[in-house]
Amino acid sequence: MKTIFTLLTLVFTTTFSNAQVVLNEVYTDPGNGKHEFFEFYNVSSTTQNMDNFTIITYYTEPGNKSGFYVMDLPNQNVFAKGFYIGASVNPFNVQGQTNLVADFNWNAMPAGGALTKWEKDGSGYIQRTVPANLNDFIVTVTGSGAVHHMFIYKDGALVNSLITGTNFAVMPSYIKAMPDLPVNMVSSSPFSFTAVFSTLADNKAEYVNSAAGNDNGYIRSGDGKCGVWIKSTTQVQHTPGLSNGSATGISGDATISASITEYNPDPSKSLLTYNVTAGTLSSFPLTIEAYQDLGTIGGLGASDVLVDSRIITNVSAGNQTVVMPTRNDPVMLVAITPSGCFDRVMAVNNNLSALSTLPVKLTSFTANLKNTNVELAWTTVEEKNFNLFEVERSFDGADYKTISLVFANGSTNSKTNYSYTDNVKDIAKSIIYYRLKMVDIDGSFKYSDVRVIRIGEQTETAKIITYPNPAVNEVRVTIPASWQNKEVKYEIFNTNGQLVKVKMNANASQTEALDLSTMARGMYIVKLTKGTETAQQKIIKN
Repeated sequence: MKTIFTLLTLVFTTTFSNAQVVLNEVYTDPGNGKHEFFEFYNVSSTTQNMDNFTIITYYTEPGNKSGFYVMDLPNQNVFAKGFYIGASVNPFNVQGQTNLVADFNWNAMPAGGALTKWEKDGSGYIQRTVPANLNDFIVTVTGSGAVHHMFIYKDGALVNSLITGTNFAVMPSYIKAMPDLPVNMVSSSPFSFTAVFSTLADNKAEYVNSAAGNDNGYIRSGDGKCGVWIKSTTQVQHTPGLSNGSATGISGDATISASITEYNPDPSKSLLTYNVTAGTLSSFPLTIEAYQDLGTIGGLGASDVLVDSRIITNVSAGNQTVVMPTRNDPVMLVAITPSGCFDRVMAVNNNLSALSTLPVKLTSFTANLKNTNVELAWTTVEEKNFNLFEVERSFDGADYKTISLVFANGSTNSKTNYSYTDNVKDIAKSIIYYRLKMVDIDGSFKYSDVRVIRIGEQTETAKIITYPNPAVNEVRVTIPASWQNKEVKYEIFNTNGQLVKVKMNANASQTEALDLSTMARGMYIVKLTKGTETAQQKIIKN
């Protein structure tokens, strides 16, 4: 059971991000002809140089031998919200995929990096020779205890850890019993340090119950998201260098309320107020970051701009206020745990014009599907110098388009009923979102609540990957392994549900390129169909 707690708090405000990277995929038990690899995800808002990062993995060997591999990462960069891959060879193979490209091969370490092996000897360590062509850096430990142990340091400070194959979210006692380990960094890094295992805190690690078997590893189902590690299988395969999905909207241990209000000293800006109202002991201290959401709306990306970062030590901190630089840019809140991953990534609506007080009282708004029509109905009980309603529709819950104007009575104290019917016979969507934009005669407006209509059962069962996203002239689509060499239909729809491009492939390959050069800038849905199976993903065309 999660323990919710309340204590006195200190809140520290900084002007920079909790800059670090976290593990995003680890291929721990490669099958025959496959190669071990790990992938990092840069959770910070700036490019990170990996030269100051160190990975330490625990191993055991026959004869009661135990110790650590120490990998001082090379002098290479990983972009904000980007991926970084190390593998035992380069290019490398993994789970039905061949000739994948890593950023480096640890058996031919680039400048600034080093790989060493240290065996426990009494109260210290003896350096041992690293096996040639090492394909077991992330060692599978058998017997009682956990199975895999990875510790990530930046500038000598522990920033992320992954411990798998254990049902207990505690640092293993045999790890804490290991002697201190001196780590000598090479190249330009000045941060040689000593890894002290006896004082490792439980909340500095992420824990995964399952243990990977042959030809398996671990994958986050949301990039950088805490608690969403799953074991890779033939159905859920590794995708090194590609997104595993957004962490936005996935629940976490922390509960955060947030709202946007007017910033009275400067009407061109807005005031974000948030409050961490609940969380587990292991969640704190939380680093809370506030971003201008300038990329894909609702998804944290490299285009988003960090505005504020502060540390919340527990749920007694109360309301936190941040002055956002504009009135209308969407806002993204990110909560980062002591183990370095995202506890929460949540979008906050920042359309202050939607918060205007209008001289109209809306008492009901309904949407019902009848055959191929969606019947919208709403009622007001008071109108004063009111102008019209814009009926808006969306297929993703984010990008709305006006589909009709319904003019109001203008001024009345009586109950007034309105309606609009939307014919959806030719719309190839499973879910449609509706809302009302209520516009006063002076142009001010606000929105109604959203109503959702499900046209049919969703059959989306497969996962596709699109990249780059945003795209310019083309987008590449990677399909599930079970779809390869089958007939696959590729369709692109605009946000009005109109089909703008279709392509058939009778013998689909793993990755197909779709030409976007003639399409207008904006948001689109890429939909793939193989037999009765479908999958889709939203893309941005720049």
